[in-house]
Amino acid sequence: MHNLERLPVDIGRIIHRRYLLQRLIQRGAVCAVYQAFDQMLQRPVAIKVAPAEHIPAYRAALRSTAQFTHPNIIGIYDLIVEPDALYIVQEYVDGVDFKALLQTQLAPHQIADIGAQICQALVYAGTPSRKVCHGDLTPSAILRNRDGLVHVNNFALPSDMPYFSAWSVVGGGDSALSDPNLPWGQMSDGRKEDDTRAVGLLLYQLLAGRSAEAISVEPPADGRLRFMRNMPAELCELTARAMVRMHPQHIKTPEVLHAELKALVEALEPASPPVVVPESVYPAEDIARAKQHTPIPPPSGLLSPLPSVSPIPMHENTEGFGLRKAATGHMIATEAVPQSSPSVANMPTKLAAARQAAYANLPNANEQPSRRINIPVLLVIGFVLFALFFGLGWMLAHVIFS
Repeated sequence: MHNLERLPVDIGRIIHRRYLLQRLIQRGAVCAVYQAFDQMLQRPVAIKVAPAEHIPAYRAALRSTAQFTHPNIIGIYDLIVEPDALYIVQEYVDGVDFKALLQTQLAPHQIADIGAQICQALVYAGTPSRKVCHGDLTPSAILRNRDGLVHVNNFALPSDMPYFSAWSVVGGGDSALSDPNLPWGQMSDGRKEDDTRAVGLLLYQLLAGRSAEAISVEPPADGRLRFMRNMPAELCELTARAMVRMHPQHIKTPEVLHAELKALVEALEPASPPVVVPESVYPAEDIARAKQHTPIPPPSGLLSPLPSVSPIPMHENTEGFGLRKAATGHMIATEAVPQSSPSVANMPTKLAAARQAAYANLPNANEQPSRRINIPVLLVIGFVLFALFFGLGWMLAHVIFS
């Protein structure tokens, strides 16, 4: 465990006045990983704690990978160096590790998809602008969240030599790893082949026969591959081509392995059942009568909903209409809807009754309003006219005879 037991990483401690340690996630041979909470940004994070003697290796790895931004690669948020330890603040993945995957009943297409996602991370890191190999692609570097997204960790770190040496018994060739003198993470053709073979090793562990309680798979002592019975031969053969260096069709690059795994995912994934929408068929004469009694025609290209039409249940043996199987195997209606149901045939009578009720309280357009004589008004008008003419006559007589 090196100096991990002596590191001051008690639960509840606040690192760098910001990160609150909450629980231990896992403890490996070199470092320990904790779940923590970023009190400044209010989000969960993972903190990897490495002892002082490993600080140079981790610093070199972080210089190569700090700018990585890919959904299949765990992101780096912060780096805190103390005299006795190095704290690497990373993206927190809410999911399961490789041990839990071994205990999960995974379908063949899910296993192929895990391999394809790991290859995507390797292809991203190996682009000409980055040129980084993983070098330590062991089960401890793999996480899978609850949505099925695979996250790869530990890029450009020193390789776990005991792990790869143990698996050399299965087509490993003369050496467990290529180019051991190059700096960790530096790309070469041999290291690309090592990373590709490491993906094959992970796939084999998911495909190999094991007990339900197993949290790891040991290399077969005789070097022979043994797969579970229900696994497709194409997936097993592809895994062997990635693992065994002497295979006549050995796969040497993550790009080739990703392309073949992606094709297998599409071939093995079960097709989702099509959604069947019942097709309602109405007699032509009913539709014609409905159009004649419709007050306002529907807009062009649209089918206006008719009121009080209840949905018609689609049963194979319902009396009054039948079903037949189309070429696709789905059931569609082929005969008329029974007249006893509240269908379009009954709509003219209902529409007429609705119109009669709607216009019952409106006045008749042909009805003339009654003429009534208002006697008091006429008397007032007559009195005013009489006074007017009387005054006018008095003035004229006064002018003439004066």
